[in-house]
Amino acid sequence: METIQQERFDEFGYTYIAPRAYCKELKLSLNNTQFLLDFSQYIDRNTPDACNVSLVNRLILDAGLTAELVKLWNEQTVDGIVARFVATDGGITRVYPRSAGEEWTENPETYESSFYKRTLDNEIYIFTAPSFNPESREPVSDSGILVSKAVDITIDKVTLKPAVVGVKLNISFWMNSFMNATMKLNCKDEICGCLRNDKHVDCVILDDGGFLLMSNQDEYISLIGQFFGEVDPVLMINLVNTSLYSFNKTYDYQSVCDPEKDSKAAAGPRSVYVPTIADLLSIGWWASTAAWSILQQLFFGLMFPNLLEAAESADDDIPDAMFKESCITEQTQYFFDNDERSYSGVLDCGNCSRMYRAEKLPNTNLVFLITDAKATCLSCDPRPLRQAEQPSEGPDPCELAQYPRYRKGPDVCFDNNENEDDSDCGGGTCLSPCLWPVLGLQLLLLWLVTSLQHS
Repeated sequence: METIQQERFDEFGYTYIAPRAYCKELKLSLNNTQFLLDFSQYIDRNTPDACNVSLVNRLILDAGLTAELVKLWNEQTVDGIVARFVATDGGITRVYPRSAGEEWTENPETYESSFYKRTLDNEIYIFTAPSFNPESREPVSDSGILVSKAVDITIDKVTLKPAVVGVKLNISFWMNSFMNATMKLNCKDEICGCLRNDKHVDCVILDDGGFLLMSNQDEYISLIGQFFGEVDPVLMINLVNTSLYSFNKTYDYQSVCDPEKDSKAAAGPRSVYVPTIADLLSIGWWASTAAWSILQQLFFGLMFPNLLEAAESADDDIPDAMFKESCITEQTQYFFDNDERSYSGVLDCGNCSRMYRAEKLPNTNLVFLITDAKATCLSCDPRPLRQAEQPSEGPDPCELAQYPRYRKGPDVCFDNNENEDDSDCGGGTCLSPCLWPVLGLQLLLLWLVTSLQHS
């Protein structure tokens, strides 16, 4: 337990614990520092009977094992490594050194962490690009690239994966090392490797989702983590057409979008009277309008005295989502669909062309591309190929009808439950007028009717 204390972070790395129900009375918190403190105090003060012994024992065991691993990291110095980390099935995540852990943005719940789940599902080294945010002022090169690998343990011919270990690479250092590895010594050919800012050759590395991880062009450094279809659309489309990448589209039929702005005024009939210029210049029209407005406010003030207050408070509580409209959105996921390792081709743009070659790097989720520079041929269609969620008209219903999906029904019927509380079902609200103003108005109308009859 001492190795996960906050005062020991400098020695054992910044420690995160997954927010799980370790004990009945232990409150879950998204603040890791507070949750870690509450957990330590609760374990020291209470007996194990009030806790899930299995979860607590696994957490403590992983804390001890990962602490020994950090001791080995203290004895090693590797250039180009921003941070080293380990995440376990028991819920421990250690990031070394402490300064790197303070900037750690991954989910402390390992079961919900993207890199953790992807790494467990593969036997290779998984490279994860930093999240791309065009509005962020922080340089992408400061974020680093995660490289992770699952730890395999075989017990009685059963393979277990209790943890994921990895490093965070310095982008600039990795780019220089990779470009140096591609250079040919004593080369007299036209292309001798990937030179930095080469005007004739672009070298890029993409992951299995089509996101940019490395390039020899400095202008691409700020785009690391962006989908390559928005960086070099022509090349990405060709990679999809040659089956290096395949894709699946998913649709969200309950999404919301910003309302479309009408470019022209509607020509249909108006439901509200619009005064003419002659009406605006008429003093009688202004007098009658003002009198009618005052009469309306007086009437609604008597009938519903809290109406205006309710309307004002409702306007203040309206979220931004209320100003959006229902729509369909689509998102495209790209992936490697086959085991073929080498691809090559020519991008024909009419007035010019670009040659390219692609090679999947073994034991990784990466593909290396070398191609004629994008700036050497700009006559191709520059429209981007988007991967992110965007508005859509939805799939073609005729195509869906040709391949209907089978929906399996439940194995048993869902009967009514007598213990179900349905008191809130069908609930609603309404405006209730004040009693005395209504009675007064009725008496006034009755007096007016009787006076007219007698007269």
